[in-house]
Amino acid sequence: MLMTTAALSVEGHGLASASAKIEVRPSRLVELTVQFDFVELLNHGPKAYPLAVVAALPDEKFALLYKEVIKLFDSELKVALDTKAVVLNKRYPTAQQMFSLLKGQLVNSQFSNQTSKLYTYSDRRFFQVLAFDFKLATAQELNQLTVTFPKELGDIYITYSKPKSSSLHPGEPWQPN
Repeated sequence: MLMTTAALSVEGHGLASASAKIEVRPSRLVELTVQFDFVELLNHGPKAYPLAVVAALPDEKFALLYKEVIKLFDSELKVALDTKAVVLNKRYPTAQQMFSLLKGQLVNSQFSNQTSKLYTYSDRRFFQVLAFDFKLATAQELNQLTVTFPKELGDIYITYSKPKSSSLHPGEPWQPN
């Protein structure tokens, strides 16, 4: 499996970069979840979009930014098996859900300790979450999987997991082996 990404950017105690989680279920369902900071994504272009400005936009104007972000993922997130493109099931939050999260981020930034980092490994509550999935025809196809992410995401921290099933009897402890 190949994933096209850049080096990881780490700040303070946690990750400031976008992240992706790729999970393979026992049914050969592959789930891909992408988390990113909306404003950071917007600021990979020539224009600067401060959080305060984006969070204060009228709904109609924010809807235009939302459409551009969705268009970016629709065109630039590429999943393939060998060289054949995979058709993804896409579960995007609504524009209103994304906008509400940004407004919450703005409020938090106004009242939080400005010297501390906003995000830590376990606290990414203001990152947007996009979900995708598809089903492999055979388990062997997993070896041919490639994922290419939009370059506007910047550095991406990727977690990949495959199922490992085991049975426990009552009272037995579980250990990852």
